[in-house]
Amino acid sequence: MRGFAEYIMSGRRQAATAAMLLGLIPIPPLNLLSASVLALVSLRRGLHEGLMLLPWALLPAVLSWYISHDAGMLFMLVALLPLAQVLRSGESWPPVMLLATGFGLAAQLSLPWQSAYVAQTRELADELLTWLQAQDVPPLLPQGGELTAELLGDALLSVYGFRLAGLSIAALILARYWQALLYNPGGFQAEFHALRPAPRLILALAILALASLAGAPGLRDWLYLLCLLPAFTGLAVLHAWVKDTGASKLWLALAYAVLLLALPLALPLLALAGFADSVADFRRRYKRSV
Repeated sequence: MRGFAEYIMSGRRQAATAAMLLGLIPIPPLNLLSASVLALVSLRRGLHEGLMLLPWALLPAVLSWYISHDAGMLFMLVALLPLAQVLRSGESWPPVMLLATGFGLAAQLSLPWQSAYVAQTRELADELLTWLQAQDVPPLLPQGGELTAELLGDALLSVYGFRLAGLSIAALILARYWQALLYNPGGFQAEFHALRPAPRLILALAILALASLAGAPGLRDWLYLLCLLPAFTGLAVLHAWVKDTGASKLWLALAYAVLLLALPLALPLLALAGFADSVADFRRRYKRSV
């Protein structure tokens, strides 16, 4: 990992080559490493170098958009430049994640202009529902109703902005980790463990999330986006707890396994931990007991 980061930072040509070739890999999430290359260069060398690299990273993203009709990678690459600059100037994650949440909202609102992608997603939902029925899996909703292709398509489309915002933050986190490996060993860990948004901000997000759960008009589809910053806060609490108490790293492996396999269950739990930390400050409490 360190050797790859050194290669990226060894010159503009090397960074452009890495960004372009990684973007051409047709296997998510490997192609997302292209976004991390762009973020690393922007974090270390500034906006100008990021803009010089952007066209090379955009080439495979444009090709992907042409094939899949999904403009998500284009959104991510463009959004990573301001995200990296905010982190570079302030060295604080809450404003970055809040900006990423706004970016996710903008991406979600762009769906009416992505008719081909919407149609493709609805076709996928129909195929998935047909497959479930062929496997004798009862397509039932938790409330007892029957799952239809339309409802499944709406569910897949409703997390579009959340998915892009979350992946953007993940790409930036990886870039920050690479930067710390090269220039500030251990710096990323301390920075991430200290992630704790202002209580007023967390309270505002909690109120909006509760309103979304209650089905408030205009907020019904924003629950996951509103939980993004609190969920990353919950992850920071877990990482800090493992380090400070010497607990087994299997807890982290379990958390990420649940995230990958059962995101709809894990995300609210992490968000609850983030919301609670804004009140209880868990890290300060368990550090006293160590």
